[in-house]
Amino acid sequence: MKAGSKKIIWRILQTVLIGLIFYFLGRQILIHQEQVLSYDWQVNYYYLIGSTLSVIFTFFLMSSVWRFIVATLGKRVGYGKAFKIAYLANLGRYIPGKIWQMFGMIYLAKKEGISEEEAVTSFGLTQLFAVPSGLLAGILFLALTPGAIAKYADIPYMTTGIALGAATIFVVSLLVVFFPRPIENVLNRLLGLLKRPPVRLVINKSLAAAIYGGYFLAWSLYGFSFWLFLRGVTAQATPLFPIIGLFIIAYQIGYLFLFAPGGMGPREAVLTVMLTPFFGQGVAEALAIASRLWLIMAEALSAGIALKIK
Repeated sequence: MKAGSKKIIWRILQTVLIGLIFYFLGRQILIHQEQVLSYDWQVNYYYLIGSTLSVIFTFFLMSSVWRFIVATLGKRVGYGKAFKIAYLANLGRYIPGKIWQMFGMIYLAKKEGISEEEAVTSFGLTQLFAVPSGLLAGILFLALTPGAIAKYADIPYMTTGIALGAATIFVVSLLVVFFPRPIENVLNRLLGLLKRPPVRLVINKSLAAAIYGGYFLAWSLYGFSFWLFLRGVTAQATPLFPIIGLFIIAYQIGYLFLFAPGGMGPREAVLTVMLTPFFGQGVAEALAIASRLWLIMAEALSAGIALKIK
Protein backbone atom coordinates (compact mmCIF):
# COMPACT_ATOMS: atom_id res chain seq x y z
CA MET A 1 0.00 0.00 0.00
CA LYS A 2 1.33 3.43 -0.93
CA ALA A 3 2.29 5.92 1.78
CA GLY A 4 -0.35 8.38 0.56
CA SER A 5 -3.10 5.75 0.83
CA LYS A 6 -1.98 4.76 4.34
CA LYS A 7 -2.07 8.40 5.37
CA ILE A 8 -5.62 8.83 4.04
CA ILE A 9 -6.80 5.65 5.81
CA TRP A 10 -5.17 6.80 9.05
CA ARG A 11 -6.89 10.20 8.83
CA ILE A 12 -10.26 8.54 8.16
CA LEU A 13 -9.84 6.17 11.14
CA GLN A 14 -8.77 9.04 13.32
CA THR A 15 -11.76 11.16 12.33
CA VAL A 16 -14.11 8.22 12.88
CA LEU A 17 -12.70 7.47 16.35
CA ILE A 18 -12.92 11.09 17.50
CA GLY A 19 -16.36 11.42 15.94
CA LEU A 20 -17.58 8.31 17.75
CA ILE A 21 -16.37 9.62 21.10
CA PHE A 22 -18.17 12.93 20.65
CA TYR A 23 -21.23 11.12 19.27
CA PHE A 24 -21.56 9.03 22.42
CA LEU A 25 -20.91 12.07 24.62
CA GLY A 26 -23.59 14.03 22.79
CA ARG A 27 -25.97 11.07 22.88
CA GLN A 28 -25.58 10.79 26.63
CA ILE A 29 -26.28 14.50 27.02
CA LEU A 30 -29.54 14.00 25.10
CA ILE A 31 -30.44 10.99 27.24
CA HIS A 32 -29.82 13.08 30.36
CA GLN A 33 -31.16 16.29 28.89
CA GLU A 34 -33.70 16.69 31.68
CA GLN A 35 -30.86 16.63 34.20
CA VAL A 36 -28.81 19.06 32.10
CA LEU A 37 -31.72 21.49 31.54
CA SER A 38 -32.86 21.39 35.14
CA TYR A 39 -29.34 21.98 36.48
CA ASP A 40 -28.76 25.35 38.11
CA TRP A 41 -26.40 26.87 35.53
CA GLN A 42 -25.12 30.28 36.60
CA VAL A 43 -22.61 32.28 34.61
CA ASN A 44 -20.13 34.35 36.61
CA TYR A 45 -18.07 36.44 34.21
CA TYR A 46 -15.50 37.35 36.87
CA TYR A 47 -14.63 33.70 37.40
CA LEU A 48 -14.61 33.03 33.65
CA ILE A 49 -12.28 35.95 32.96
CA GLY A 50 -10.11 34.91 35.89
CA SER A 51 -9.93 31.33 34.61
CA THR A 52 -8.89 32.50 31.13
CA LEU A 53 -6.17 34.80 32.49
CA SER A 54 -4.98 31.97 34.72
CA VAL A 55 -4.64 29.67 31.68
CA ILE A 56 -2.61 32.29 29.79
CA PHE A 57 -0.31 32.72 32.82
CA THR A 58 0.04 28.92 32.98
CA PHE A 59 1.27 28.91 29.37
CA PHE A 60 3.75 31.67 30.25
CA LEU A 61 5.00 29.67 33.24
CA MET A 62 5.48 26.55 31.10
CA SER A 63 7.38 28.54 28.48
CA SER A 64 9.59 29.96 31.26
CA VAL A 65 10.47 26.43 32.35
CA TRP A 66 11.32 25.60 28.72
CA ARG A 67 13.57 28.70 28.72
CA PHE A 68 15.29 27.23 31.78
CA ILE A 69 15.79 23.93 29.91
CA VAL A 70 17.33 25.78 26.96
CA ALA A 71 19.71 27.49 29.40
CA THR A 72 21.06 24.04 30.36
CA LEU A 73 22.18 23.78 26.72
CA GLY A 74 24.08 27.05 27.02
CA LYS A 75 21.52 29.18 25.14
CA ARG A 76 19.77 32.33 26.36
CA VAL A 77 16.25 33.26 25.25
CA GLY A 78 14.13 36.13 26.59
CA TYR A 79 10.86 35.40 28.37
CA GLY A 80 8.78 36.92 25.57
CA LYS A 81 10.52 34.97 22.83
CA ALA A 82 10.40 31.80 24.92
CA PHE A 83 6.63 32.21 25.20
CA LYS A 84 6.34 32.74 21.44
CA ILE A 85 8.46 29.69 20.57
CA ALA A 86 7.11 27.29 23.18
CA TYR A 87 3.47 28.22 22.84
CA LEU A 88 3.25 28.39 19.03
CA ALA A 89 5.16 25.10 18.80
CA ASN A 90 2.77 23.61 21.36
CA LEU A 91 -0.13 24.29 18.99
CA GLY A 92 1.34 21.51 16.85
CA ARG A 93 -0.28 19.02 19.23
CA TYR A 94 -3.53 19.66 17.33
CA ILE A 95 -1.94 17.91 14.36
CA PRO A 96 -2.10 14.10 14.74
CA GLY A 97 1.01 12.33 15.97
CA LYS A 98 2.36 15.17 18.15
CA ILE A 99 5.57 15.26 16.09
CA TRP A 100 4.63 18.64 14.61
CA GLN A 101 5.26 20.17 18.02
CA MET A 102 8.91 19.24 17.63
CA PHE A 103 9.10 20.50 14.03
CA GLY A 104 7.50 23.78 15.10
CA MET A 105 10.02 24.17 17.89
CA ILE A 106 12.94 23.46 15.54
CA TYR A 107 11.71 26.05 13.04
CA LEU A 108 11.05 28.79 15.59
CA ALA A 109 14.09 28.10 17.78
CA LYS A 110 16.45 28.33 14.79
CA LYS A 111 15.58 32.02 14.51
CA GLU A 112 17.04 32.51 17.99
CA GLY A 113 20.30 30.73 17.22
CA ILE A 114 19.26 27.40 18.70
CA SER A 115 20.45 24.49 16.58
CA GLU A 116 18.25 21.64 15.42
CA GLU A 117 19.94 19.22 17.83
CA GLU A 118 19.44 21.61 20.75
CA ALA A 119 15.79 22.20 19.83
CA VAL A 120 15.12 18.44 19.60
CA THR A 121 16.89 17.92 22.93
CA SER A 122 14.87 20.66 24.62
CA PHE A 123 11.68 19.11 23.26
CA GLY A 124 12.68 15.68 24.57
CA LEU A 125 13.55 17.09 28.00
CA THR A 126 10.24 18.95 28.08
CA GLN A 127 8.30 15.71 27.60
CA LEU A 128 10.54 13.87 30.06
CA PHE A 129 9.83 16.36 32.84
CA ALA A 130 6.37 17.69 31.97
CA VAL A 131 4.45 14.41 31.59
CA PRO A 132 5.57 12.68 34.84
CA SER A 133 5.23 15.88 36.88
CA GLY A 134 1.74 16.46 35.48
CA LEU A 135 0.56 12.92 36.20
CA LEU A 136 2.06 13.00 39.69
CA ALA A 137 0.41 16.36 40.42
CA GLY A 138 -2.96 15.04 39.28
CA ILE A 139 -2.74 11.85 41.32
CA LEU A 140 -1.49 13.66 44.44
CA PHE A 141 -4.26 16.27 44.36
CA LEU A 142 -6.80 13.50 43.95
CA ALA A 143 -5.27 11.08 46.47
CA LEU A 144 -4.66 13.66 49.20
CA THR A 145 -8.33 14.68 49.25
CA PRO A 146 -10.24 12.58 51.82
CA GLY A 147 -12.82 10.39 50.09
CA ALA A 148 -11.99 11.57 46.55
CA ILE A 149 -10.73 8.24 45.21
CA ALA A 150 -13.54 6.40 47.01
CA LYS A 151 -15.98 8.20 44.67
CA TYR A 152 -14.72 5.97 41.85
CA ALA A 153 -14.98 2.69 43.76
CA ASP A 154 -17.88 1.54 41.56
CA ILE A 155 -15.75 1.80 38.39
CA PRO A 156 -13.91 -1.52 37.78
CA TYR A 157 -10.15 -1.32 38.35
CA MET A 158 -10.27 2.48 38.76
CA THR A 159 -8.82 2.67 42.27
CA THR A 160 -6.29 -0.08 41.48
CA GLY A 161 -5.26 1.77 38.32
CA ILE A 162 -4.78 5.01 40.24
CA ALA A 163 -2.63 3.23 42.85
CA LEU A 164 -0.45 1.49 40.23
CA GLY A 165 -0.20 4.69 38.21
CA ALA A 166 0.88 6.64 41.29
CA ALA A 167 3.60 4.12 42.12
CA THR A 168 4.91 4.04 38.53
CA ILE A 169 4.92 7.82 38.11
CA PHE A 170 6.61 8.25 41.49
CA VAL A 171 9.45 5.91 40.49
CA VAL A 172 9.86 7.62 37.09
CA SER A 173 9.91 11.02 38.80
CA LEU A 174 12.64 9.90 41.21
CA LEU A 175 14.75 8.65 38.30
CA VAL A 176 14.32 11.90 36.36
CA VAL A 177 15.19 14.14 39.32
CA PHE A 178 17.91 12.15 41.12
CA PHE A 179 19.61 10.54 38.12
CA PRO A 180 19.69 13.33 35.50
CA ARG A 181 23.13 12.51 34.09
CA PRO A 182 22.08 9.28 32.29
CA ILE A 183 19.50 11.39 30.46
CA GLU A 184 22.32 12.93 28.41
CA ASN A 185 23.57 9.49 27.34
CA VAL A 186 20.08 8.39 26.31
CA LEU A 187 19.46 11.58 24.32
CA ASN A 188 22.83 11.37 22.57
CA ARG A 189 22.22 7.74 21.61
CA LEU A 190 18.91 8.75 20.07
CA LEU A 191 20.62 11.60 18.22
CA GLY A 192 23.26 9.11 17.06
CA LEU A 193 20.58 6.89 15.57
CA LEU A 194 19.31 9.96 13.72
CA LYS A 195 22.88 10.65 12.56
CA ARG A 196 22.94 13.95 14.45
CA PRO A 197 25.89 15.24 16.51
CA PRO A 198 25.74 14.82 20.31
CA VAL A 199 24.79 17.63 22.69
CA ARG A 200 26.19 18.54 26.07
CA LEU A 201 23.75 19.09 28.94
CA VAL A 202 24.62 21.28 31.90
CA ILE A 203 22.18 19.60 34.26
CA ASN A 204 22.47 18.24 37.79
CA LYS A 205 20.09 17.15 40.53
CA SER A 206 19.34 20.72 41.62
CA LEU A 207 18.54 21.86 38.08
CA ALA A 208 16.49 18.73 37.42
CA ALA A 209 14.50 19.30 40.62
CA ALA A 210 13.92 22.94 39.65
CA ILE A 211 12.65 21.98 36.18
CA TYR A 212 10.44 19.25 37.60
CA GLY A 213 9.11 21.59 40.28
CA GLY A 214 8.41 24.30 37.70
CA TYR A 215 6.25 21.96 35.63
CA PHE A 216 4.55 20.61 38.76
CA LEU A 217 3.60 24.18 39.70
CA ALA A 218 2.41 24.94 36.17
CA TRP A 219 0.15 21.88 36.04
CA SER A 220 -1.26 22.76 39.45
CA LEU A 221 -2.11 26.23 38.18
CA TYR A 222 -3.69 24.70 35.06
CA GLY A 223 -5.97 22.60 37.25
CA PHE A 224 -6.81 25.65 39.35
CA SER A 225 -7.82 27.46 36.16
CA PHE A 226 -10.28 24.64 35.42
CA TRP A 227 -11.72 24.96 38.94
CA LEU A 228 -12.25 28.69 38.29
CA PHE A 229 -13.99 27.78 35.02
CA LEU A 230 -16.40 25.47 36.86
CA ARG A 231 -17.14 28.24 39.34
CA GLY A 232 -17.81 30.47 36.37
CA VAL A 233 -20.58 28.30 34.91
CA THR A 234 -22.09 26.54 37.92
CA ALA A 235 -23.41 27.62 41.31
CA GLN A 236 -22.33 24.36 42.89
CA ALA A 237 -19.57 24.52 45.50
CA THR A 238 -16.91 22.23 44.04
CA PRO A 239 -13.93 21.04 46.12
CA LEU A 240 -10.68 22.57 44.93
CA PHE A 241 -8.07 19.79 45.20
CA PRO A 242 -9.93 16.87 43.54
CA ILE A 243 -11.05 19.13 40.68
CA ILE A 244 -7.44 20.19 40.10
CA GLY A 245 -6.33 16.56 40.17
CA LEU A 246 -8.97 15.11 37.86
CA PHE A 247 -8.47 17.83 35.26
CA ILE A 248 -4.71 17.25 35.11
CA ILE A 249 -5.18 13.47 34.83
CA ALA A 250 -7.76 13.86 32.04
CA TYR A 251 -5.52 16.35 30.21
CA GLN A 252 -2.46 14.08 30.39
CA ILE A 253 -4.35 10.97 29.29
CA GLY A 254 -5.77 12.90 26.34
CA TYR A 255 -2.29 14.12 25.42
CA LEU A 256 -0.88 10.59 25.44
CA PHE A 257 -3.46 9.45 22.85
CA LEU A 258 -1.36 10.15 19.75
CA PHE A 259 -4.28 9.71 17.33
CA ALA A 260 -6.26 12.52 19.00
CA PRO A 261 -5.19 16.05 18.00
CA GLY A 262 -4.98 18.13 21.16
CA GLY A 263 -6.34 15.14 23.11
CA MET A 264 -9.72 15.87 21.54
CA GLY A 265 -12.20 13.17 22.43
CA PRO A 266 -10.25 11.05 24.95
CA ARG A 267 -9.78 14.03 27.28
CA GLU A 268 -13.49 14.80 27.28
CA ALA A 269 -14.34 11.13 27.84
CA VAL A 270 -12.01 10.83 30.85
CA LEU A 271 -13.15 14.19 32.20
CA THR A 272 -16.77 13.05 31.99
CA VAL A 273 -16.05 9.90 33.98
CA MET A 274 -14.14 11.80 36.66
CA LEU A 275 -16.64 14.67 36.97
CA THR A 276 -19.72 12.41 37.15
CA PRO A 277 -19.51 11.74 40.94
CA PHE A 278 -19.58 15.50 41.52
CA PHE A 279 -22.18 16.65 38.97
CA GLY A 280 -24.00 13.62 37.58
CA GLN A 281 -23.34 12.13 34.14
CA GLY A 282 -25.30 14.49 31.90
CA VAL A 283 -23.96 17.68 33.48
CA ALA A 284 -20.44 16.21 33.59
CA GLU A 285 -20.56 15.57 29.83
CA ALA A 286 -21.82 19.08 29.15
CA LEU A 287 -19.04 20.54 31.32
CA ALA A 288 -16.38 18.42 29.58
CA ILE A 289 -17.42 19.69 26.14
CA ALA A 290 -17.84 23.28 27.38
CA SER A 291 -14.33 23.17 28.87
CA ARG A 292 -12.95 22.37 25.41
CA LEU A 293 -14.56 25.53 24.02
CA TRP A 294 -13.23 27.53 26.98
CA LEU A 295 -9.68 26.30 26.42
CA ILE A 296 -9.85 26.94 22.67
CA MET A 297 -10.76 30.54 23.45
CA ALA A 298 -7.89 30.85 25.95
CA GLU A 299 -5.48 29.31 23.45
CA ALA A 300 -6.65 31.66 20.71
CA LEU A 301 -5.93 34.63 22.98
CA SER A 302 -2.51 33.18 23.85
CA ALA A 303 -1.74 32.66 20.16
CA GLY A 304 -2.65 36.30 19.50
CA ILE A 305 -0.27 37.43 22.22
CA ALA A 306 2.51 35.14 20.95
CA LEU A 307 2.13 36.40 17.37
CA LYS A 308 2.44 39.99 18.56
CA ILE A 309 5.87 39.30 20.05
CA LYS A 310 8.51 40.28 17.51
